[in-house]
Amino acid sequence: MDLSDKFRSVNSQLVGGRVSARLHPYKELKHTWRSYDGGLTFKVSDYMRGAPEDVVESLAWFLICRAREKECPRGLSSRYLNHVRSTEFWADRRSVYLSRARNLSFRPRGSAHDLAAAFEYVNSCYFDGKVSVPDLVWARESPSRRMGFYHQPLGILAVNRALDSERVPRYVLEFVVYHEMLHGVTEPEDGLNHRVFHTKEFRAREREFARYEEAQKWLSRIASSSKGNSRATSIVPQV
Repeated sequence: MDLSDKFRSVNSQLVGGRVSARLHPYKELKHTWRSYDGGLTFKVSDYMRGAPEDVVESLAWFLICRAREKECPRGLSSRYLNHVRSTEFWADRRSVYLSRARNLSFRPRGSAHDLAAAFEYVNSCYFDGKVSVPDLVWARESPSRRMGFYHQPLGILAVNRALDSERVPRYVLEFVVYHEMLHGVTEPEDGLNHRVFHTKEFRAREREFARYEEAQKWLSRIASSSKGNSRATSIVPQV
């Protein structure tokens, strides 16, 4: 059974209608869809190539329910989610991910700030030095999209290159590092067809950062001044 057949089979159990699906070489693990006259076309990340049939079926349930804005029947999406959140899944795809992530620099020392020093400080002050050091990288992308991300299965913590500036206080960088480290020590909650990463517990711990309010104002200012963006934005995780 090919990808479209699997999606059509799942869709027929929900509401019916036209559905098609194909693999697409996205840089990251993401899937998109487009609706038309009641039908759906899906672009599925080619990281899923070769996935077990039950995982593909679980993915179809996960995506079609989201696209149709329906609650996924209990347990039907878990096989896919557990599969792609595993270190085993990403270990086999690390080289592909890195070859596509051309916007990442794996040199922690930037022109103005040092990610290694920021991580060490935050780890010591807020985590008793217990968090293992991941690969610390600078990411070149629009600050209006995100200020950082933590890809836990690959062990990559990235910070937006826009923060590597003499005009940006060091505590702003440290707050973004702190925010991303929190994703590694707080448990997300299962919501309707998605996981909630910024839970009440997460937000409460985030506010424990010594200069939280000042850092947020700086990040909002940087995001709103970036090209093509006129509004403040929040930092969000990648995975």
